[in-house]
This record gives sequence, structure tokens and C-alpha cells, in this order.
Amino acid sequence: MSNIVALRQPSGALTRQDARRLKLFRDTVGKELQGAEVDEALEWCEIYGANPFVKDIYFFVFDAKDAEKRRVVPVLGIGLYRKIAARTGNYRPDEQAPRFAYDKSAESPVNPTGMIWCEVTVYRHSHGAWHPITSRLKWEERAPIKEVWAFDEAERKRKPTGKFELDAKKDNWRRMGETMMAKCCEADAIRKGWPNETSGSYIPEEMDSPKIIEGTAIEIAESYASDIRLKQVGAANAILIQWDANGPIVHVEIGKFGDEAIKWVQSHAEEPMTVKLWEDRNRHAIREYWARDKSGALELKKVLESVPSGDAQ
Repeated sequence: MSNIVALRQPSGALTRQDARRLKLFRDTVGKELQGAEVDEALEWCEIYGANPFVKDIYFFVFDAKDAEKRRVVPVLGIGLYRKIAARTGNYRPDEQAPRFAYDKSAESPVNPTGMIWCEVTVYRHSHGAWHPITSRLKWEERAPIKEVWAFDEAERKRKPTGKFELDAKKDNWRRMGETMMAKCCEADAIRKGWPNETSGSYIPEEMDSPKIIEGTAIEIAESYASDIRLKQVGAANAILIQWDANGPIVHVEIGKFGDEAIKWVQSHAEEPMTVKLWEDRNRHAIREYWARDKSGALELKKVLESVPSGDAQ
């Protein structure tokens, strides 16, 4: 029997139905959020099946003092990345410890140990076999390296010196660089293996890097612009779906989504693995449909559960 993972909230996830914990969230870990930002945070908790009280998810506020630019960015803990991958039923962690390469000649103020790179592998099960997904990141790709500024006597102002160092406020990178890099590599590998579930998200350790923060700011702006464009073309009332693995991602109106999805599943009922991969590929679309049309989603759920397990197990 097929299961719709997207329609089942993981145990401990913060949801709208839990008024007591929602109030606790607003009073504690979410106290820096304002107005609609609390609703936004709750939406992310439901999307990712996250429990903010056990540090599954954090909410970074950018440009907090500028009402026009202020944006909230959800940041996932490495533990949540593992949970998300594990929920799919096709994830296996690395059997080995993270691998590192060092070069003593590379030791410097920005690289105290001379680490060159870190490598982590995770495994995804597909077509009857486990496939390795490896991430290898260089130290400078994730370490919090910042340019040193100093007061210029001639110009009577602070200026960049052209010298770089590890951000003194990010002491964990100096004390336990291997742990920080290993988490970044593991998150990167999980994003590669499970893009539908994790694409566009980061873990806190990655947010220490100025490169990631700058990229995230651009993504926020693009996301905002994209929302406007979607509303202009009427796509805001549609759901993104990929019918075939090699086909395009298309918009389907919410009112038509259920009928078209049921029709597609029924036409492939003799191909259980194809249906299972479709369900996995469109997990977020199914979850969104559940949020927008519960009765229609329940009908889709019944049809999916009627597909024989066969090779889908």
C-alpha cells in the first residue's frame, strides 16, 4: 500500500492546530518575529515538518531595522535535513567518518589548521540499488572569512586593508573546524540527493559564510519578485507539478489539480514504481494541495493507496 508522506505531519512538528505550543513559540524561540512573520514561520514549520523547540529550524531576520527590506529566512538544522531525507524511505547515512585533506603550507589566519577540503557521502536508494551522493567542499567555500578593516589616518576613516581573517565572532570555526565543515558537506550532499525536499535551504553553519548570506539575500529578492510575477499571470492560484521525470514543471489550476492527478495515477496504476517516484518527486505539490483543498487531497490519497505495492516497496 502506498503512503503519502506529504500528507502526514511528523511527530513533534509545530502546526496551526496546536494553540498551546504556538503561543509558546511566539513567546520564546519566535519572539523576534513580528506580525505576519509568525504565520510565515509556522508555514515553514508545516512545510518541513519541523519542531523549532528542538532546533529543527531557525528563523534569521535580515535587515531587521528596515521595514522595507526586512525579510525572514528559514534555516534548517542538520538534524532536520537527516529527518527529511529519512522520511522518504530511500536515505542511508555515510558508513564512514567525514574525510579531510590538510596541507601545512596552507595554514594562515583564515585557515588555522590548513584544511584543504572535507568530503561526506550519503546514499539514496533507487531502482533496486543504493547510489552514493558525495559532496566535497573547500575550506574557503564555507568558512566565515572576512576582510579586515582598519582606520586610515590619511583619509580619517575606516577602510578595507586587503587582509583577511576568520570572523572572531564565529569561534566554533576556529575550535572545531572539522565538525563545522562536516555538517556543511552533509547538508550539501542531502540537497543534491533530495532537491525537492531541501533545495534553496541552508543549515546554520553555512549561514556563517558571507558568500551564503549574500546569495541568500539575492534569493529572497528573487523570490519576492517571483511572487509578484506569479500573481500577475494568475499562477498564484496554481500548483507546480512534474508529471513525467524528464518532462517540464508546469502550473495546474487548483480546481483542476485533483482530477488531473487522479487521472494520471490511474493511467499508471500498473506501474507501481512509476507512481511511487511521481509521488516522491511531487511531495511538496501534494502537501500544498492538502493545505488548499483537503477533501480533494483525501480523494487523491485514496487513489494512491489503491495502487498495488509491487516494485514500489
